Amino acid sequence: MMTCEQCLSELTTGSLREMSPDSPVMVHCATCPDCAHLTTLLRDREYNAANVLNNLPPMSNPITVAETSVNLARRRRIGRVVVMLSGAALVVTIWIAAATTVFPALRRSDIVTSSELRTETISLSCLSPEQAADVIHPYIRSRGATYYMPTSGISAITVRGNATELAKARSQIEHFEQDPGAACRHTLGSTLKMLQDEISAAQKGTGTGAGANKASTEVKERPEQPERPQPKERPEPKERP
Repeated sequence: MMTCEQCLSELTTGSLREMSPDSPVMVHCATCPDCAHLTTLLRDREYNAANVLNNLPPMSNPITVAETSVNLARRRRIGRVVVMLSGAALVVTIWIAAATTVFPALRRSDIVTSSELRTETISLSCLSPEQAADVIHPYIRSRGATYYMPTSGISAITVRGNATELAKARSQIEHFEQDPGAACRHTLGSTLKMLQDEISAAQKGTGTGAGANKASTEVKERPEQPERPQPKERPEPKERP
């Protein structure tokens, strides 16, 4: 036989609608008034709960659910498009801001940096200061830019200009001085050749002069020969009568 505790345990875990009349719980309730009263109360509550649930309107209409899902999908697509457009608009805004503020500021800083005048002295190894001035003259054009040639014979030239002009002057001077066919190298070579020719001519002239002096000495030492008398013409004889 089932006890009251076992009957209560079955009632807490099971449903009266699922229990048959010959089940142990129903058999016990037929002999136990307390359990039978409890079983009646539970059956009434289950019946009332079922009636309440049956009388409630449906929570959702299938058509409404379908329409809601379609609307949600449309909203998601629209949301993705809006996000993409917002990102594109943000990128365009950043580019516009950079083009109107950042890039002009960088250009202005570059212009200010390149327009600052500086002074630099460039040493010369082949060109003369006048030749270097002729080389860099076309590139020194900015306002306040100029060049100075030393008056004490120093082989150098001082240039005043912006960074671009100074770099151009240095590159042009280096190009002309490193060129094997530069005019200054030919001038130096021709000068040396002229000096060598002059030295050789002087040496030859010295030798010729010594020989001439020796010949003149020999002429002076030779005794003078007496001059021969010139023949006189005889007078023609006069004819007799």
